[in-house]
Amino acid sequence: MIFLTYIIFFFAGLIIGSFLNVCIYRIPRKQSIIFPPSSCPACGRRLKPIHMLPVLSFILLGGRCAYCKKRISAMYLVVELVTGVLYSLLYCRFGIGFLFLKYILLFSILIVICFIDIEKQNIPDEMVVAGLLVGIIFSFLDRQNFWNYFYGALIGSGILLLIVILSKGGMGGGDVKLMAEIGFFLGWQNTILTLFSSFILGGMFAFVLLITRKKSMKDSLAFAPFLGIGALVAVFCGHYVFLYYSK
Repeated sequence: MIFLTYIIFFFAGLIIGSFLNVCIYRIPRKQSIIFPPSSCPACGRRLKPIHMLPVLSFILLGGRCAYCKKRISAMYLVVELVTGVLYSLLYCRFGIGFLFLKYILLFSILIVICFIDIEKQNIPDEMVVAGLLVGIIFSFLDRQNFWNYFYGALIGSGILLLIVILSKGGMGGGDVKLMAEIGFFLGWQNTILTLFSSFILGGMFAFVLLITRKKSMKDSLAFAPFLGIGALVAVFCGHYVFLYYSK
C-alpha cells in the first residue's frame, strides 16, 4: 500500500512536471501559460492529448514532433522525471502534511526558475515574486517560527547581495531575490546550509568547466540550479547535519 502511494505521487509529479515545462518555455517568452493550448515549437501545429502524455509520449515518438519530426529537447523529459521523483521523495520524507505541501510548492517553483536560468541565463521576476508570496504565507501560517523564516530570507539575500557588491556584478540580482524566497521557506539554519552547499557544488562544477575549457573565467554560469540543489540538501539532510553538530 505504501509503495502504491509512492507510485501515485510519482505520476502526480509527472503530470505537474508537464505543466512546469509549459511554464519554462512560455514565461521567458512573455506568453500565457494557459492559452493557447500546447503546440510544437518548430512547426506550430497544435498537439493532441496523446502527444502530451508525460514521459510516455516522448518515448513513443522517439523524442520527435508527431507532425514535423523535428527533435524535441530532452529537457522536457528531464523536468517531468525530476518532478515525479521529487514528489515521491518528499512524500517519503515528510508524509502528507504541512511540510509536504510547502516543499512541493517550493521545489515546483524552483524547477521552473532553475531550468529557465539554465536556458536563458535569467531568473524571471514573476516567478521569484510568486515564490516570495507563497513563502511569506507559509511563514505566517507557522507563526511560532515566523522570525526564523524572516531571518532566513534576510541572511540569505544579504550574503548574496554583499557578494554582488564586492564582486561588482559577479553574481546577478536575480540570485539575491531567489535566495530571499528560499530563506522564507527554509529558515535561517537551512538557508546557511543551502548557501554553503551551493557554493561548494557551483565551485566544483565551474572548476571542471575551466579545466576542460568548456568555459573561461569571463563566462557567466547559471547559479540558480546550484541554489536549488543546495535547498534540496538542506530539506533532506539539514535535520541530520544540525543534529550531528549539536552533540
